[in-house]
Amino acid sequence: MERYRSHREQEGYQTPSVSDLQLLLLENIRPRGPVNEVWPSIYIGNAATARDKATLSQLGITHVVNAAAGPRRINTDPRVYADVAIEYRGVEAADNAGFDLRPFFHPTAEFIQEALSKKGE
Repeated sequence: MERYRSHREQEGYQTPSVSDLQLLLLENIRPRGPVNEVWPSIYIGNAATARDKATLSQLGITHVVNAAAGPRRINTDPRVYADVAIEYRGVEAADNAGFDLRPFFHPTAEFIQEALSKKGE
């Protein structure tokens, strides 16, 4: 498995803005409901979907990333998924333009890459 290079190792790398990431994810894809496949085997959903283990199971979802984790936000954690085969990663990110998401990109990308590599095992 290829190791992601750190921010310092990627000469000239600029972390994209949230709006740029949103455009990339939604390019030619229009939301059709509370959960949408934005890339093969990668879905974005709302809080209700994150808690709906039946829907997650039906979609074949095995890993959940919660970018709004925390007790005062979307309160999911590994215990929510203890009775199903879903691995969880939470990021307690504040929903404001000044919050620095950069420290979470590479670890979360590695979590997603690991999930995708396990697909079909």
